[in-house]
Amino acid sequence: MKSNYQNSIIQFIECIFALFKNLLMKKLINILISTRTMAALLFVYAFAMAYATFVENDYGTPTAKALIYEAKWFEVVMILLILNFIGNIKRYRLWKREKWPLLVFHLSFILIFIGGAITRYISYEGQMHIREGQTSNEVITDKNFFKIQIEQKGDRLSYQEIPYMMASQKPLIARIIPHNFKAKYDFKGQLVEVKQLEYVLRKKDSLQADNSGKEYLHLVSTNETSREDIYLGNGEVKNVNGFLVSFNRPIDGAVEFKTENGNVLIKTPKEANYMTMATQATGITKKNEFVPLAFRSLYTIDNLKLVIPEPIRKGKLVSYSGDKKKDQNVPDMLLVELKGPKTKQNIELSVEKGNPNAYKQVTLDGLNIILGFGPKVYQTPFALKLDDFVMETYPGSMSPSSYESHIQIIDEGKQTPYKIYMNHVLNHKGYRFFQASFDPDRQGTVLSVNHDFWGTLITYIGYTFLFLGLFVALFWKGTHFWKLNNTLKEIAVKKATVVLLLLSFLGFNAQEHNHKEGETHETEVQAKSQTQTQTTSGNNGDAQTMNHLKISKNHADKFGYLLVQGFDGRIEPMNTQALDVLRKLTKKEKWGDLDANQWFLSVNINPMVWMKDDMIRIGEKGGDELKNKTKANEDGYTSMMNLFTMDAQGMPKFILEEDYNIAFRKKPAEQTNYDKEVISVNERVQIFYGILSGQYFRVIPIQNDPNHTWNSWLDAEQKTDAQAQNVIAPYFIGVIDAAKDGNWAKADAALSKIQEYQKTWGKSVLPDESKTNLEVFMNKVNINFWLLIFYTMVGGLLLVLGFIELFKPNKAIHKIIKTIIYIGVVGYFLHFLGLIARWYISGHAPWSNGYEAIVFISWVGISAGLMLYRNSNALIPAAGFMVAVIMMGFAHGGSQLDPQITPLVPVLKSYWLIIHVAIITSSYGFFALSMIIALISLFFYIISDKKTFLQHNNITLRELTIVSEMSLTVGLFALTVGNFLGGIWANESWGRYWSWDPKETWAFISIIVYAFVLHMRLVPGLRGRYAFHVMAMFAFCSMVMTYFGVNYYLSGLHSYAAGDPIPVPAWVYISISLMVFLAGWSYIKYKKLNS
Repeated sequence: MKSNYQNSIIQFIECIFALFKNLLMKKLINILISTRTMAALLFVYAFAMAYATFVENDYGTPTAKALIYEAKWFEVVMILLILNFIGNIKRYRLWKREKWPLLVFHLSFILIFIGGAITRYISYEGQMHIREGQTSNEVITDKNFFKIQIEQKGDRLSYQEIPYMMASQKPLIARIIPHNFKAKYDFKGQLVEVKQLEYVLRKKDSLQADNSGKEYLHLVSTNETSREDIYLGNGEVKNVNGFLVSFNRPIDGAVEFKTENGNVLIKTPKEANYMTMATQATGITKKNEFVPLAFRSLYTIDNLKLVIPEPIRKGKLVSYSGDKKKDQNVPDMLLVELKGPKTKQNIELSVEKGNPNAYKQVTLDGLNIILGFGPKVYQTPFALKLDDFVMETYPGSMSPSSYESHIQIIDEGKQTPYKIYMNHVLNHKGYRFFQASFDPDRQGTVLSVNHDFWGTLITYIGYTFLFLGLFVALFWKGTHFWKLNNTLKEIAVKKATVVLLLLSFLGFNAQEHNHKEGETHETEVQAKSQTQTQTTSGNNGDAQTMNHLKISKNHADKFGYLLVQGFDGRIEPMNTQALDVLRKLTKKEKWGDLDANQWFLSVNINPMVWMKDDMIRIGEKGGDELKNKTKANEDGYTSMMNLFTMDAQGMPKFILEEDYNIAFRKKPAEQTNYDKEVISVNERVQIFYGILSGQYFRVIPIQNDPNHTWNSWLDAEQKTDAQAQNVIAPYFIGVIDAAKDGNWAKADAALSKIQEYQKTWGKSVLPDESKTNLEVFMNKVNINFWLLIFYTMVGGLLLVLGFIELFKPNKAIHKIIKTIIYIGVVGYFLHFLGLIARWYISGHAPWSNGYEAIVFISWVGISAGLMLYRNSNALIPAAGFMVAVIMMGFAHGGSQLDPQITPLVPVLKSYWLIIHVAIITSSYGFFALSMIIALISLFFYIISDKKTFLQHNNITLRELTIVSEMSLTVGLFALTVGNFLGGIWANESWGRYWSWDPKETWAFISIIVYAFVLHMRLVPGLRGRYAFHVMAMFAFCSMVMTYFGVNYYLSGLHSYAAGDPIPVPAWVYISISLMVFLAGWSYIKYKKLNS
């Protein structure tokens, strides 16, 4: 009985424990799959990636990968997110038919993460370097491995190479989560341990004086592009440019230095020349004989150039990281502690990119140990032979237009020819080869190699699920987007009914308003150009203009159609070149009475006279100090003559030369406004030099030139081109004569002869005449600038009238709004035609540079506003037009983005430019629309009273919220699809579909941010319209960072900057402050309105 009683007790306890365990597990599972956990995980995930982009910018990609992207804790966050996804599939029953698109969408991320894991742990990638005529099957990995070999008395063991991602220890996260290499090796019962002590990127040395320190010899190794400081300690030897160099250590064949009786001697393995810098005296060293060293002299031994700038000093070496740009080829340094059975010592290992043979040999406790850290070599089961490397450049330039490798695939005794070039890969036996780079002498190729069949396949299946799920979700009956669209239609019907009822009480008195609108449209368009009577600048503008050639407007227009070759090789109308140069010099598109064509022809015929004109812009950033120094007039212009003085030798000297050198040496973050303006003035001076040397007048094709180069009267080396002079001189003489007698027939004929010469000798690169005519026409109408003014008027009127209609509905106002929208659509259509025209002129999609992308985003923003407009709320199209105002204002305002059409780099010559960039860029327009709607909604909370709020909260504000949510959904769809399509393009171009490049990372961060905003309705405590609009407003900051921040601050494949930290523009601080103020003020009013 007792035993049964005890068993019952035990069973009862086990049941209680099992129940508690089940309850605990259920509680943990509920926490894991909750929307709050999802929000927290998304925040951590997004913040970690954002932080990683800055770590990468400051400390390099390996550090960012080691500490974040490939760290275990980051992978745990991703696994928890996947589990949350899986849990929510069950929680929200996504297997139901009406939710199938969402099920497919969530499954896509699971597949993408699985594919990424396979790529991370199983696949590998690297590079294959082949010279012309040579064959290779060796792939040098991108990853580095720790390698060690131990030997004692003839017994030798080689241990497995350990892949490891080294990281700088300077980032904050490295101090919180240590990341150090450790390994133990058993050599026949003897334990050898290796422990990382320090890792220095681009390791350079500096000697700190210390009388108790070691003696060091300071050497400076120089070449054509750089110099390197080297410190040789007593008894040390180093490899410098292929030569062994030692200090107080005899080594056959080395350049030896030694001290003797307080003097320093040098011995070279062959005769060497040297020249003393100060006296220019020269000498020769004898082969293998010690001779006294001449300090501060340049010793030349074949390719080795050495200078010993100072005597031997005592001190301690301090390592530091070199400059990211200047020292990018300097090896990293890994300092490890090597511990044997009895003793230990510190070893420095050089980590050289692409060098698998960097080792160091040491002896420790009777063990001979060879260790190193660097890439390893994989061998492919077949070989590639490079028959020829071909590179084409843009006409008359060194900018690559395309390059390709003509190879032979040697496999099982067969040879198969193939061409590898950008966006055209070789796929053979699971290996994919991509054109990555080439040797400077163009006699060798560098191929990127990727071996990742299963990872890529599963990831691509995930991409397919993602595209399918997102697209179908926009139209599938029962999805949230479908419900929002139906609700919006219902609101539009209800709102129309409410408006009709209100109008019936107001008596429909709209006659007076219609009359007023007519008056407004009659006076809308006035003066064309008030600057035509403006003279050059200052009080002496008239006198200056009279000194120049009087160029006929009619002839100048003909001159504008003359073709010229730009610095980038593009053949363009002279009108385009003239406008570009004039804008950069003066920040204007006319100069006094002269249009760009007249001015450009005049300044090229007689630039020396124009040097006396005050036409070099001195910006306000330089302040009065710079204006006074440059003798600028009251309008902020000075002349070239004012910017130069004569030195003691009678040579011209730039008066800002010292200021420019000081400013140029500073990092961007350290440059003052004065420094920046000095640099800008120097750029304008260089442009004028280009005019003096004829480099902006390259109108004469060189006969039978394989690179299709065009010259002016001088060639690229500033030597006289006699053939070009014979063609140009009659034209210049004709213009000069015509300016005197007014007969332009001779000049017109000479201009026609130049054009005929171009057709004869440059016909292979001439653009179609229709493209030239259209480009000149687009330059004249300057459609984007006038559209900016037009959209400002339309958007502003719609915004004001939209708010008036909310508070005082009126039939007349409604008609006025309708009319303004129709007028706005006319501008929208012209905007579209402008994009098509630019596409036709350039030959590629008009979103390939910053200016074009801004113009395209503006058009998409208006498209979104018109598309989501339901014939009731004027604030929706108003928001669309205001998107264009903000974007185009940025392009034409303070930033003044360059509107020039530029040739494409080879990787952009792909249909992916049309697909990927168009989709991802269009998302910005939808996000911007939601941001403007958020601003309007928050502003409405501030200005409305209780009665107005109750009247519009469930109609107008609800409509705005639904439109904003729909716009965010479409934007998120476009951004997600565009980002992952970019991954496919990247895989087709350089062999990796995801490389954590800052641009793709920040796009992914924006996807997470907007996914969170759209899921806020599922998170308790974050539901509500106010919270939604505040988050929609602040979420746009991630898009600003994705587009502008990455492009101009971070370094990467999509960046225009080199990663130097630049000052954050003032408008960023102002914008964020205003958003915080608006969010706070509207919150106070929102709480009162809901009380």
